[in-house]
Amino acid sequence: CGIGRWRPKCIQKCACIQVFVACMSMLLIVSGALSTGYLNSVITTIEKRFEIGSTVSGIVIASYETGSLLSVIFVSYLGGRRHIPKWIGYGVVTMGFGTLLFALPHVIAPKYTIDNQKEHNFTDVNICQRTPTTKKGLFPGELCINENSGNWIYVLILVAAQVLLGVGGTPILTLGTTYIDNHVRKDQAPQYLAVVYATGALGPVIGYALGALMLQYYVDTFTHYVPITSSHPRWIGAWWGGFIICGLLILMLAIPFMAFPKVLVNEKRKLLEHKAKEDLLTVSDSAEENVQYGKTIRDIPRSILRLLKNPIYIITTLGICCEIAIVSGFVVFLPKYIETQFGTSTSVANLFTGGIGIPGAVVGILIGGYISKRFQLRPKGAIQLTLALNLLALFGFTFFFFLGCENLKIAGATLPYFNSSGHKIFDPNLTSTCNENCDCSNTVLEPICGINGITYFSPCHAGCTTSFGFIGCACIMGQNLNLGHEVIMAPLATSGPCKTSCENLLPFLIMLVVMTFCVAGAQMPLLMVTLRSVKQEERAFSLGMQFVILRLFAYVPTPIMFGNIIDTACLLWKQKCERNGACLLYDRVAFRYKYVGMAAVLKAVGLIFFLTVWVILYKK
Repeated sequence: CGIGRWRPKCIQKCACIQVFVACMSMLLIVSGALSTGYLNSVITTIEKRFEIGSTVSGIVIASYETGSLLSVIFVSYLGGRRHIPKWIGYGVVTMGFGTLLFALPHVIAPKYTIDNQKEHNFTDVNICQRTPTTKKGLFPGELCINENSGNWIYVLILVAAQVLLGVGGTPILTLGTTYIDNHVRKDQAPQYLAVVYATGALGPVIGYALGALMLQYYVDTFTHYVPITSSHPRWIGAWWGGFIICGLLILMLAIPFMAFPKVLVNEKRKLLEHKAKEDLLTVSDSAEENVQYGKTIRDIPRSILRLLKNPIYIITTLGICCEIAIVSGFVVFLPKYIETQFGTSTSVANLFTGGIGIPGAVVGILIGGYISKRFQLRPKGAIQLTLALNLLALFGFTFFFFLGCENLKIAGATLPYFNSSGHKIFDPNLTSTCNENCDCSNTVLEPICGINGITYFSPCHAGCTTSFGFIGCACIMGQNLNLGHEVIMAPLATSGPCKTSCENLLPFLIMLVVMTFCVAGAQMPLLMVTLRSVKQEERAFSLGMQFVILRLFAYVPTPIMFGNIIDTACLLWKQKCERNGACLLYDRVAFRYKYVGMAAVLKAVGLIFFLTVWVILYKK
């Protein structure tokens, strides 16, 4: 145990599987905090900062899996017979630099300002006025300079950072899981792996909490002051800060992995002594062991073909694809869903996701591992446990269809400005007779609540001629008043959207805990089915091939697919330079049905795959 010639005696006791598991757990906590927690918590802020839609942000998230695909086959096949801890260490260093690269767009991008009006009270600008502008619906200083062509550069940097994270993270679970499984007894493997995966599941909790903390600070908090709070729709938090913190921590965690030996001699000795007492198993393992496996890359095609012909392995992997598709799509956009559906701030949505939803996953992984060890579940028993948990989860998704909120009454977006006869289909349009000459900007969301109980996109869209008490708001005063009406000098609105009576947030969060428990509880049993369905020398490569399949059919496409589905529920886009930027307003009902419906379909398909595996095992 040591690095190079530096091998002090005082650290030789650390060359044991318990310390390796502890290091793996810490690494998974930090990497999970970054990729699953923090990035998901700030992705909505990144969308607003660089004016991109959910489809583009889904591509950024999926780029992590592209990096994994570039390396996972070679890492899992060749690394399984080489110095596994060092390979993990090299990957961790790559992850560290990729994480720091995430903060580069903040450094090179122009300073973010609130429509270049940060030195003024922007409400005074966003009122009904007839001052000339260069283009209809644009504030002075909001012009299309080079049509904002530099945003694609920032997106490419984020994609490159994700690719580095994917390449660096490949050895962690593929080789790390094999390293643990090779140094412990079969009956102890679920326990050790459950500890690793469960502590790794704590990472998103920390990541979401860190995201909630960083988003409380303004994006340029060290250089600029703005007169708004973090609850304002136009607030942009310090999304970049967490990447620097996580990047430095990841680089530090590379050191212990560089110091671990290729083989833990004491652990191997204990394992061989235990195997010597099991004569039949010893003969079987030694007969199946292929010492030439993993020596050269020329045998990779033959090894891939052997795995593809293994029905239990391949069908189980396809079922896991559906599970991962839900995690990588549903969970990634869960903070945005909570924020949009229940009207919470971004920070509060992150706290709910990380502090309430993720702990259910931690408990699920631990209990799933405990049940597997306690009852010594063989593949048949493990798949039966998976089927039971999947049935509960599918039943829970039906409740999600009803645990939501109705759309806010927003003039011009979800209902007409004034009541009209008939039942014609309503098309969103923020312009009406009461504000058509106000020259309002459709890119500046500053909601106000009228005394009529209707929310307006901004004081300008409500026809307000002054921001002090929102006096003289033509759209609120009634449809029978013409443009030449007498101004009523009384407050007609209050700042912020109108309050709703929706009380489904608490039941939704309770059901979310149950759902995450069911999904995570099947993780350890499915891992055991995978490892026990292949030969011992194939375990590392089987996990690597499984990761390839998961990335091709789950991790890569589903964030893009969910992002595209979410974009179809957008009512109003932030238009700039004749292109769509970030979504300003979603149809809550359509968002809920499409978002939850996609996850429910994936869960049902996964259930069919696992049922097929059970039938195959039952016939054996």
